[in-house]
Amino acid sequence: SSGINAEYGGLCSGMIRNMGWKDVLGILSRGGTMIGSRCPEFRNREGRKRAAKNLVQRNINSLIIIGGDGSLTGASIFKTEWPELVKELLEEGKVSAESVAACSHLNVVGLVGSIDNDLCGTDMTIGTDSALHRIVDAIDCLASTAASHMRTFIIEVMGRHCGYLALISAIAAPCDWVFIPEAPPAETWEKDIVEKMLCTTALAGKRFRLIIIAEGAADLEGKPIKADYVKNLLSNHGLDVRVTVLGHVQRGGQPTAFDRTLGSRLGCEAARVVLDGIKEGREIAPCIVSLKNNEIVQLPLLEAVSHTLSVKDCFKKKEFLKAQQLRGPGFAKKVEISKMLSVLKVKQLPEGAEKQLNIGIACIGAPAPGMNSGIRALVKIAAYHGNRVTVYCEGVDGMLTDNHQDISPLDCELWSMLGGCLVGSSRTTIDSTNVDRVLKSFTALQLDCLVMFGGFEAVTSLLTLAKHVALPVYLVPATISNNVPGSDFSIGCDTALNTIVRAVDCIKQSAASTRKRVFVIDVMGGNSGYLAVLSGLASGADAVYIPEQPVNIDELQCDAYRVMDKIEQGIFRGIIIRNEKSSPHYKNDFVTALYAEEGKDKFVTRSAVLGHIQQGYSPSPFDRALAAQFACKVYRDIVKRVPKKSFTTDDCVVLGVRGSVTGFTPILNLEMDLKLRVPLDASLWWLNLKPLIQILSLPASRRSAKKSATPKCSHCSDEED
Repeated sequence: SSGINAEYGGLCSGMIRNMGWKDVLGILSRGGTMIGSRCPEFRNREGRKRAAKNLVQRNINSLIIIGGDGSLTGASIFKTEWPELVKELLEEGKVSAESVAACSHLNVVGLVGSIDNDLCGTDMTIGTDSALHRIVDAIDCLASTAASHMRTFIIEVMGRHCGYLALISAIAAPCDWVFIPEAPPAETWEKDIVEKMLCTTALAGKRFRLIIIAEGAADLEGKPIKADYVKNLLSNHGLDVRVTVLGHVQRGGQPTAFDRTLGSRLGCEAARVVLDGIKEGREIAPCIVSLKNNEIVQLPLLEAVSHTLSVKDCFKKKEFLKAQQLRGPGFAKKVEISKMLSVLKVKQLPEGAEKQLNIGIACIGAPAPGMNSGIRALVKIAAYHGNRVTVYCEGVDGMLTDNHQDISPLDCELWSMLGGCLVGSSRTTIDSTNVDRVLKSFTALQLDCLVMFGGFEAVTSLLTLAKHVALPVYLVPATISNNVPGSDFSIGCDTALNTIVRAVDCIKQSAASTRKRVFVIDVMGGNSGYLAVLSGLASGADAVYIPEQPVNIDELQCDAYRVMDKIEQGIFRGIIIRNEKSSPHYKNDFVTALYAEEGKDKFVTRSAVLGHIQQGYSPSPFDRALAAQFACKVYRDIVKRVPKKSFTTDDCVVLGVRGSVTGFTPILNLEMDLKLRVPLDASLWWLNLKPLIQILSLPASRRSAKKSATPKCSHCSDEED
């Protein structure tokens, strides 16, 4: 394969070089791009003609483009012009007939790399999650100084034509107002925002105000709304206002675990598409490889770019709802969520309205980052509609000891930034010995429903309550293990994953600095290998061991030999990720000792157990947004389900997200192994990613094993070659 420096500029100037495994060693954790980007020269035909010459001279007939709509549009034009450009080059004698024969057509596959997440047809683009981390981290820091001085802070974030970054940041942070291109404010917005900020100031306990503006925000007439204008507007009414423009810090920094895995998945699929085309000798229709409903799909390049450009036309025509729909089915819902999360007091219901609902909340099991975000979102959404929330402190223990409290929107205003579980969570479960006392607590508090945040402890509690139905009970998945049946994701798993990847990055620096050092790293997850597999892919691990695929001694030896091959080739470090329950016999010390024995004088082996740091840290933007979306989904179902008055086992449900669908499944309809605490519905999407780890770490070197002194284990066969 070849790397092209300076993107299209490298094509035009011939800055093309062959790249192998060692050329990309260690770049997984680096931000930006190692080969540069952007080139005005490629915008004109002469520049594209020089690019075609440089490709044909090197017999390159396939391009994988990583970029935004501008880069992808340029690639589409280049492919369309290719036959004519090549013909002209041949007539001018600048390329040989043999080269032209090998490059009769140009295959183009695109990967969307854009922090704005502005390409229609894809759920997430490479770089967006990392940019969100930069923004939310900055807002968390600014919230502290804003509260200290009782100030209003206006944060401007990137997004000239797309408000995704601003919108998700507003959901993840204690935001009072957000401006985005897809949802301009009402004509009276200037009056409305002044009234709201002054009202916020008057509320005791609210020590700061936060406004987020996308750089492309505008009013209904298309007039830009700038941070300085909003600052002057509020300052004229006596508010102390500061503006922070985050600028290009949003593009920098290390990529997050999500972006690393997304880039790896998309890159592998793009390579497969190109190689299949070359192998079969056929021309590939220009396409984009993207993420849709948590699956890697191919989209027609021109269609995706055309839909993206049509959003700008919607702005001109003032068709803002259509623009939100083009952004994806969940965009409009997120706009609504952001409005509900800005409420600071319970709405007063008019006379004659239905009685105020009392929603119970409990956190059951180990704490997970994002539990606080989920509670905050449910409290605020309930308050927005005039209902209240009662929270049990210390989970089931609080039910048994009458330990509970009412929480107002103002009480939990800053909770989204905080990890752990502020109301307390315990591993005590509801079972046959205490269920009667729990039900009496529900009756005493006059609860209309109960919402439980947790993992398998919450699952077992819900199973007990399903046998003694008294009211609707919801389980919202919140566990770093991501093992709740019925859902692809749980609140907290993304934060834990990023914590692991950061720790592994530090360990890799130690391993590389001291040379020829191999680390065996133990991660949490119980009997679920989710954290091990995803952290292995995101950190460039050499091998991953998980409970779902038990390892044997031959495989351990084989992996040790592969690491030896790697070190012999000059890559002086190795990373092994092991789930804490991957094997009852081959524990971390055993695996470490085996690698040490097999490696002997080839490398030094060390063990690292990450422990409970994986349950800590401030929730990631993904977990905060997921918690808010789950809370909104639960509330909408509560107001439909509670009025029924008569409830069955079907009203004890698990909330889950599967692909594009977020919905509820009765607990008794889900298959699970309660002893192993794992789902049994064969829907572990992440297991399909495990083979990529070995592919991307380094070839198994069975070829090199035949040429070197490294022994070949009995587990491997020549077919691996």
